[in-house]
Amino acid sequence: MSSKAPVRIAFLTSIRDVGADDHVGQMVSTKHGLRYMEGIVERTIRETLPRGKLHGLAQVALIITDDRPRDLESSGFAPTPTEGKKWIFPLHLLCNELGHKAADLVINVPSDFRTIPKCEVASRGAAKKSYEERVFELMRKFGADVLVSDHYMAKIEFLMNGEFGLYGRMLNIHPAVTALKSPFCVRGATPTADILARAKEQPTWTGATLHLVNEEFDDGPIVHWDAPTPVYASDTPEELRYRNYQMAKLPVFIEGMEKYVNEILPTM
Repeated sequence: MSSKAPVRIAFLTSIRDVGADDHVGQMVSTKHGLRYMEGIVERTIRETLPRGKLHGLAQVALIITDDRPRDLESSGFAPTPTEGKKWIFPLHLLCNELGHKAADLVINVPSDFRTIPKCEVASRGAAKKSYEERVFELMRKFGADVLVSDHYMAKIEFLMNGEFGLYGRMLNIHPAVTALKSPFCVRGATPTADILARAKEQPTWTGATLHLVNEEFDDGPIVHWDAPTPVYASDTPEELRYRNYQMAKLPVFIEGMEKYVNEILPTM
């Protein structure tokens, strides 16, 4: 255990993607039967508990969801833990040794800037900056040291530099390889579909990458990556996501956070 105070993590995520699309927190169909889809937030919470790999190193301080209620109308999920609705981790899950329920740390901040057409550059930019300012305010309120994007489906543009200065304290976990030197590199918003299309033409593998956030999508300096996951032409998206979460995304994130907290963050 580290003698220093644990690094406090704020997650920024889109339930419409991680929940409704990836089925995190739910049972999913595989060729071997139904399996539980554990997500990044849940695994992180568990690993910060006693005997976990991140115990004493990190702590979940805050979970921000950016969904509007209308985004989730047909999914069975809600933007925050809600009785009778699906959620991305068990609601009783403890987030730290103080006995707080993890669900108590979930705050919904709807990304309403997405309703402004991209062609309205000034208006959309102002709304997006206001949104990121709100994220920053919540980080300060909850004492978060770093921000992790887990399927937040927008570019983080304003928090990096200037008055906020969070470069090096923002990370993204990408469910594929971002290293350009790798033959398995798949950047962008549709990594599962892209790698499945590739598998229909040639044998291929996939993995996950934990990297710092910079000005471009999936382009920041890599903290940790691996590509241990075989991709089969017969895979359904659900099967591939489940296999890749188990083999790559979850272990890459936890191992990457150990490295980040011990080796990289102290130099920032």
